[in-house]
Amino acid sequence: LMAAHRENARRFQLRHLLILLLRMVIIALIALALARPFLTLGLPVASVRAKTDVVIVLDNSYSMAYQDVDGIRFEKAKTLATDILETLRHGDSASLILMSDVPNPVFQQLTPDIGSVVAAIKDAEVSYRATNVQPSLELAHEILAESEQLNRELYLISDFAKNGWENVGGFSSGVSLRLPRPYNRSGARVSLIPVAQGESHNTNIEEIQPSNQLIGVYLPFQLNVTTANHSVAPLARSIITLFIGSEKQKTVSFSAAANESLNTSLTYNFSTPGTHTGYFTLTSDRLNIDNRRYFALDVIGEVRVLCVGEQTEYLTLALNPRHISAPSAATDAAVSEDINPGGVMILPTQCTPNQFESLPLEDYDVIILADVAEITPQAGAQLQTFLRQGKSVIAFVGSGSQVASYNRFSDAFLPAEFGGTLRWTPPEQVRTYQETHPIFDIFRNEGFSTQYAPQFYRGVVLRPTPESKVIARFGDDTPFLIERSDGTGTVLLYNCGLFPQQNGNSNAGAGPSSATTYSNDLLVNPYFLPILQQSVLYTAAANNNRVTWGGHIGDTYTARYPRSAGGKATIELKTDTDTLADDGSDTENISVVPIAEDGTLQFRGTERPGIYQVEVQTRDSRRRDLFAVNVDPREADLVQIPLQQAAARVGAQAGTDEATEGATITADAYNRKRHGREIWGELLLLTVCLMLFESYLSNRGTYSVTGTGENALTAGEV
Repeated sequence: LMAAHRENARRFQLRHLLILLLRMVIIALIALALARPFLTLGLPVASVRAKTDVVIVLDNSYSMAYQDVDGIRFEKAKTLATDILETLRHGDSASLILMSDVPNPVFQQLTPDIGSVVAAIKDAEVSYRATNVQPSLELAHEILAESEQLNRELYLISDFAKNGWENVGGFSSGVSLRLPRPYNRSGARVSLIPVAQGESHNTNIEEIQPSNQLIGVYLPFQLNVTTANHSVAPLARSIITLFIGSEKQKTVSFSAAANESLNTSLTYNFSTPGTHTGYFTLTSDRLNIDNRRYFALDVIGEVRVLCVGEQTEYLTLALNPRHISAPSAATDAAVSEDINPGGVMILPTQCTPNQFESLPLEDYDVIILADVAEITPQAGAQLQTFLRQGKSVIAFVGSGSQVASYNRFSDAFLPAEFGGTLRWTPPEQVRTYQETHPIFDIFRNEGFSTQYAPQFYRGVVLRPTPESKVIARFGDDTPFLIERSDGTGTVLLYNCGLFPQQNGNSNAGAGPSSATTYSNDLLVNPYFLPILQQSVLYTAAANNNRVTWGGHIGDTYTARYPRSAGGKATIELKTDTDTLADDGSDTENISVVPIAEDGTLQFRGTERPGIYQVEVQTRDSRRRDLFAVNVDPREADLVQIPLQQAAARVGAQAGTDEATEGATITADAYNRKRHGREIWGELLLLTVCLMLFESYLSNRGTYSVTGTGENALTAGEV
């Protein structure tokens, strides 16, 4: 009896274990069936070709215009993309994304009209943009994530230039990054198809930089051109050509070692003021888009300056050394013309503070307040009206300035509030300043804080207003130069007096040192003349919105037109005269852009390199400005990322396989990957069978426990 009991107990335990396993398998099969699995193992059960959704990511950055031995890369890419789409069948869908530094989805979603996608590929053109792979891949996965088909494919056709992969797959210059979301969140099969063959050889113009930002008529300056040889082979000879307008001016030949960047300088001068445009070109190579670079330079012409102060003779001489005797405000205007031979830029005139209160200011561009002790209400009103006309004021203040009279206008137009007098022993120097500011960029090589820099003994406590910015500071962090610009006029405030102060209580027999107080030695310092002239030229350029903008394709052009707030600007691409229509205009290149209520103009249509003209209508005149747009030079470096590394970053299949043979797509190979079928129905049928078997085992176990016979167990035995 005990042996039978043990045998029945073992049989009972095995039966329960089997039932438990069956129930676990049933639950797993139900979960697997709900996931709707797709079988592609080449078995007879998977012999049906599944419907397929495809997204083509076609690189149309300007590096794809490179001329390989067997053709232009972009044309080869278009052929490959078309061949892939021709492998699709009825019921399949596709979409197309043109990839540069921003994605351009030609089709926002998948479409069953494969013919339209093929036509869009044939019509596609190379853009002037650089490459950034990440946004286009993310958009492709977003499109495929909406697909209900189990077979989803993403094809990236590109030259795989390394510069476009800097932020892809969690790497940027060797630093690991955490991406906001996984790349292959659509579950698509990603394939990388390269079109570049062998080593690439390319030269380009990287940058054009004038020797100084403020350029005047008849003043020679240098145009510094940076070129690069992106090749493992040396460049034997190439030619740089300078064009002003559309006329050739100068040519320079150069050679370069492998992967070398070099600078070439050309000297030039302009005889007329205004905005001058031009471009540099290189000898043609296999990628010509980056062989031309445009520029727009603002050349300052005649600047009429009014010097206000009690003693301004030395100041006017510093502004224009060719003036034998500077005219006064009462001198006839014809005198200024007579003493301005040869295109002298700065024409100074002088007056006293009392004369200034009633002096007409229409003929002046810049006002210099030279140690004016008090700003009277009449003088303040004159200055405010002058600034509202878009003109500028330069003020030199010192310990002799009346604080209350200046603070009266700190909210209106002055860039700082005045405090008490500062005395420095030992004397202070200007220690920190914005080296790239147009006033100080001429001092960048030797520096402003050298042993020959001016010494300052006295100054004024200045508290900059929120609208202002400090351009330079003394060693104790006291502001030396503060700028304020509200979109119309510009005010420069120098924390230094120009002339010595006479002590009123000095004795008649005392020497000059007891009767005179010197605030600094700036007036006799070699730095004074360039600072003064640069300040005048800078404010004159600011008056005309002439801080020249130069950006790359896709950058936003921003400018201020306060007098045309709420109006509209017409922006036209005027690269070459032969691109214009017979009537002098090309409507395809013209855009009308609204100007914001604060006078800000933003133009985002910089899709082609060249010279753009901005035309704005004010109340009393029509104004035209010019700016240059160029291609991003980083795209000119055609070094490729290793294909296996790119594939690892995006979870893709790399290289050519049996599906691609050179530049030909093998349809059968692609379709073999698309064969398969859903097996969730078979899984559910198997689940039902297992459930019936489990039910049989469970019922048989119950019968064995509760049944009769010699082998039946009692409740106590169980």
